[in-house]
Amino acid sequence: MPRRFLIFFSIVLSILGGTHYYLYAHLVTGLGPFRTPTLWAIRAAFVLGAISFPLLRVLSRRHVRRFTVLVDWLVVMWLGCVLYAFLIGLTVQVLGALSEWTGLLRVAAPLLGSSRARSGVLLVVALTAMCVTVGFVRAQSVPRIVNLEVPLLHLPPSLDGFKLVQLSDVHIGTFARLARMRGIVEKVNGLVPDLVVITGDLVDEQASQLAPVEPILAALRARHGVLAVPGNHDFYAGIDELVRRATSCGIRFLRNEKVTIAGALQIYGIDDPTGARVPGGRPIPFESVLGPEIREQPSILLYHQPIRYPQLAEMGVGLVLSGHTHGGQLWPLRYISKLFYPYVSGLFIIGTSHFYVSRGTGTWGPPMRFGVPPEIVVIRLRSPTRKPRN
Repeated sequence: MPRRFLIFFSIVLSILGGTHYYLYAHLVTGLGPFRTPTLWAIRAAFVLGAISFPLLRVLSRRHVRRFTVLVDWLVVMWLGCVLYAFLIGLTVQVLGALSEWTGLLRVAAPLLGSSRARSGVLLVVALTAMCVTVGFVRAQSVPRIVNLEVPLLHLPPSLDGFKLVQLSDVHIGTFARLARMRGIVEKVNGLVPDLVVITGDLVDEQASQLAPVEPILAALRARHGVLAVPGNHDFYAGIDELVRRATSCGIRFLRNEKVTIAGALQIYGIDDPTGARVPGGRPIPFESVLGPEIREQPSILLYHQPIRYPQLAEMGVGLVLSGHTHGGQLWPLRYISKLFYPYVSGLFIIGTSHFYVSRGTGTWGPPMRFGVPPEIVVIRLRSPTRKPRN
């Protein structure tokens, strides 16, 4: 097992272990005392909960997972519950300490009686249930449409208004509902795009997960077709099989290459850096794919992770489309994501280059989105001589 993965696994396990211990300690304190057999059952449940998610990921990567869909759902939903229970519990504790310090809690003590700790636990449980329910419902909805107008250097007047639709981080897998995927495809087709691009992570864990969705994806329609680039999960899933399946659906993967659309628009696709870490993979320098023509022709780069944007701007790429971050997916994880990816979501401009990071259409881990709705991005390209409309 690679050293990098061992370090990552240890960090994740430590975080999960710490949050689970925090919740266990406060649950026992707030709702106890418990009889010894019940106490040991609670302890076992929390230990199992702490290791279940990383264990599930390891086994799935090694293709020895035999868990049912129900177990998958239980594990990831539990993870979402733990996240919000921890955040809400911590907030309640801080507010309680402030109230105690200011004297407000002592004033309210006669009203709360001796069940103050129990009331706090029940409040945390209720608020957690609300957040998880809202997040789950939001994640299952068909993504909202985000409309943009982006000026693209050297775009000929004949292509002014070219409509490009971006999908990203679809994460087709255990939690992808066929009805929702059908709704996404129908919504995209209803936009009558000139081109559809998928900026990585089409599947979640295994390329075979694409099988039940293939007839739906094959219905995607665009005047100049559907292009895609691989994300990190696409490499984990088995990139060769994924490309074969996607090709049968009419989706063309760009693997460190370019294609010319409408006789003038240069679309580049570069592999996610994860591809360099799989057997037979190698790093792909931008310079090996992006030639000097990007300074003279209208150019769009599809690249999964929102990294090295200043370098791409210096090279002269007109527009870069990425995903990967999910916009943080679960508030307030957005602020943690910013520590690793300064460009978490939205439109960014560096010099004459434009960059858009999609919040994505699917989810990873808990099938929830809280404060970060999924999206389908519609970009109308404008000639540089035309001022974009607000």
